[in-house]
Amino acid sequence: MSIQYPWALLLLAIIPAVLVATKKCAVRTGFSWVAALDRELRPGPLKAYGADLLAATAMVLIVLAIANVQYSSYWQKTYPESRWIMLVQDLSGSMGRSGEEGASQTLGDVALDGASSFIDMRKKDDLIGIIAFSDVAQLVAPPSFDREILKRKLELLRRKNDSPLFRDLVLGGETNASYATWLAVCVFFMFLPEENQPSYEQINDMRYSLMGRSGTALHIPAQLKDIDFGRGMAIVLFTDGRIESSQGNGDVESGLLNFINVISLVRRLGIRLYLVVVGGEVANDVRQAIEEPVGGSSAGHVFSMPRSLDKARIASVYNNINTMEKNRLLVKLEKRKKDTRRPLALAAAVMLAACCLVRILPATRRI
Repeated sequence: MSIQYPWALLLLAIIPAVLVATKKCAVRTGFSWVAALDRELRPGPLKAYGADLLAATAMVLIVLAIANVQYSSYWQKTYPESRWIMLVQDLSGSMGRSGEEGASQTLGDVALDGASSFIDMRKKDDLIGIIAFSDVAQLVAPPSFDREILKRKLELLRRKNDSPLFRDLVLGGETNASYATWLAVCVFFMFLPEENQPSYEQINDMRYSLMGRSGTALHIPAQLKDIDFGRGMAIVLFTDGRIESSQGNGDVESGLLNFINVISLVRRLGIRLYLVVVGGEVANDVRQAIEEPVGGSSAGHVFSMPRSLDKARIASVYNNINTMEKNRLLVKLEKRKKDTRRPLALAAAVMLAACCLVRILPATRRI
């Protein structure tokens, strides 16, 4: 319980003075002192004190209404969980091959159709972003609720539209999936409140720790652990390339991140990783790192698809991912302050009306 204007309670001290002043200003008659009358002729309690008591009560209520006593009200509110999902799309030159034998659509077009259908499957409160990659990775669309913007961004990745973004990425002959996944994690960092965001130095340290041999010790900043970062976040990566760990000296000199370490980071942060591989090969250690349960749960799932892929198959894969990333129903205890000004003001008005009636009605007025 709290009081919005506590200074108003000082007005309670002047109420007795107001009542005394009212009595002194009352018109006096020539009748004898009440105490000198016989007990049967004296006025009853209602007639003697009723009006003053009602007036005093009304003034107290008015003061409390001005002070506005507030109390807290609690209730449980349920709402669907909002998921943060990054779609990571391979745009290397090999994605330009035919999706299935004899078909006019390229594998990239079929993949983009699947991504578009996935966007339609998700709830409107889900934040979805897009990254495209070949030997480098670029953020195409930051996480957004606007489905139309996301689909227009996907259109930029189609071969037939020949956008500058498409031309920049399609020239890359490699599939740098580890860096694309790391970029998706960094996008999640940037969407945190400022006080929870890791610093540039912390992000840089994490990035360097992802290079080299598998199993390198990772340092997760304390501010990420405190907020249970990663809950409700997922990365969906589509590629047709070979997925391996990249832990040699040459890979380190080239700045390539070890995919095993990236998966380890994603797992520790609590982010789910879904790998859709069409006609490519996933190294056993990478597959184990994703699917092997640690502490009762895996880091995600690998969908290995044949080289020939049509819309129905890719839609089925994305439908499975949509089911795995089902929005949970969260329960939150909410608190809200409620004012007592209106009911107190209404009660004061009733008291004043009653006081007037007592003073006016012949049965209750003093004279």
